[in-house]
Amino acid sequence: MSVDDAEITDRRVLRGMRNREALVSAVIELIEEGELSPTATQIADRAGVAVRSIYHHFDDLDDVSRTVADTLLGSFIELIQPIPTDGPFDKRLRPFVSQRSQLAERAMPVHRASLLLVHSSPAVAERLAFASEFLRAEMAQTFAIEFADAPKWTIETLDALCSLDGWVRLRVDQRLKVGAATKVLRGTLVALLNDGTL
Repeated sequence: MSVDDAEITDRRVLRGMRNREALVSAVIELIEEGELSPTATQIADRAGVAVRSIYHHFDDLDDVSRTVADTLLGSFIELIQPIPTDGPFDKRLRPFVSQRSQLAERAMPVHRASLLLVHSSPAVAERLAFASEFLRAEMAQTFAIEFADAPKWTIETLDALCSLDGWVRLRVDQRLKVGAATKVLRGTLVALLNDGTL
């Protein structure tokens, strides 16, 4: 292969990578703007490429969804900072509630979009399950001291409320503002784990 041929190949590879990234970014932008099930045409228009480009870079729209889910899951995990698992309850409560509400708010549009695909996409279902298990484990570790003496149903109740589904319920179904939803989260944790004394 000549130098010129190598340069042409490199440019094509680079253009292909950029188009693929543009398509993934387009899906994320559309979902965050409220378009939970963007069409191939909408995705291509937003990315500035032809519709056929989607099927050149991805097997199908499910492959697009899987790649988007992986991209976002990685970015959300990067937002998570270690929370103390010992010490006074309030010292653990404050960072937990702050981080969980911020993460849930950021993830909410994509989580809602994923729920539309969960029954038809094993890959998306797997990633939703991973996120749910991760968030439950974080909560269980943060409040392990309190859960040790609490009724067994307590962790199930708080897992439901502190989940992404719980946040959607508060923010979308009950139409609470972020601040109000955060207060519900904090108040319920206090009431169930600390006798409501904070």
